[in-house]
Amino acid sequence: MNIPDLARDESAFEQWRRDEFPFFAGKIFLTHASVSPLPRRAADAISAYAQNIAREGQFDAVHSEIYRRCKERVARIVGHGARESEVAFAGSTSAALGIIATGIDWQKDDNCVVADGDFPANVIPWKNLARRGVEVRLIPHREAMDICVDDIAPLVDEKTRIVSLASANFLSGFPLDLNSIGAYLHARKVLFCVDAIQTLGAIRLDAAHVDFVCADAHKWLLGPNGIAVLWARQSALEQIHPAILGWLSPQNRDDWFAYDTTPISNAERFEPGARNYLGAVGLEAALAQHEEVGSEWIENRVVALRDLAANQLREIGCTLLWTPDSHLKSGIVSFQPRTGSAAELYEFLDARFASSLRADKAGAQWIRVSPHWMNTRGDIEKLVTEIKKYA
Repeated sequence: MNIPDLARDESAFEQWRRDEFPFFAGKIFLTHASVSPLPRRAADAISAYAQNIAREGQFDAVHSEIYRRCKERVARIVGHGARESEVAFAGSTSAALGIIATGIDWQKDDNCVVADGDFPANVIPWKNLARRGVEVRLIPHREAMDICVDDIAPLVDEKTRIVSLASANFLSGFPLDLNSIGAYLHARKVLFCVDAIQTLGAIRLDAAHVDFVCADAHKWLLGPNGIAVLWARQSALEQIHPAILGWLSPQNRDDWFAYDTTPISNAERFEPGARNYLGAVGLEAALAQHEEVGSEWIENRVVALRDLAANQLREIGCTLLWTPDSHLKSGIVSFQPRTGSAAELYEFLDARFASSLRADKAGAQWIRVSPHWMNTRGDIEKLVTEIKKYA
């Protein structure tokens, strides 16, 4: 089925959507920046796999091909020549970031740079390195978190090993110019790690100057909870010696009694033991759907719906945390109502819409909406109509 063509008829698309994304039968889902509704095809793939291993056993022949194919799809979504051998899976974004943070060969007086205002998953693993004598430098917080090279440059010196930032801020939605930031860092031989959970699957990634990409599957990738992707450029992954090595991590893993501690040359060094095949099966199905729909069309639709939401919310007097700029792409809009409290409006909307209520660093509350490609213009218009009723 050609989804872009089907989407031109909103009524026909709605019927298809209710079957493919059953959650929409009860509510309009507008919170992909939080956790996605699992597509029916992903749920069916997990169910079929579970039934298969109940009959056939959990042997490699049942799942090894799906596991490999899923990594190939991840490499394609990362782009810029990414290879399947550079992709690993972890249990979460935090776990993936932790693998990198603890795997660097830190030396005396080394430092890393993160942002005060990013989601804790991309701050805590780095701040924890202070126990090992690593200086953790924080880009100062500001409301929109509109970080650029000028914010990073004062914190980078000859002892900076890595900078780790979110591709888009989880609250404001502000997306970083990864290419300009990465080029600046690479010119100084500093590694660049990106927590891409708020864009991967919605906005095409510019990884030309990125060394590591970490993202859980359960947001914009539309996969199941409990599996995350870790892409590491070959030249970068060779610099990481994982803090945890298991029987599948070493170069000489086929000789069980060698007890080798030399990490294997590819990203499997980050996968120490038994793997989450159920998660990989669900993610592979979701990524297959992503490829069928098309990444360019998905990005254009997500940005168009975000812009529509931002413009219509502004027109009815709402305050936006960040006003989207046409050349910066993300799928997140956070707002406060013209009158009343965000918490009260959130409760009012909850009967018909799945959105998110988030507090900023000062404690002020914002409603965050984050439409994906299966959302429609009608979804946004219905949301705005309900907000007007509340006001």
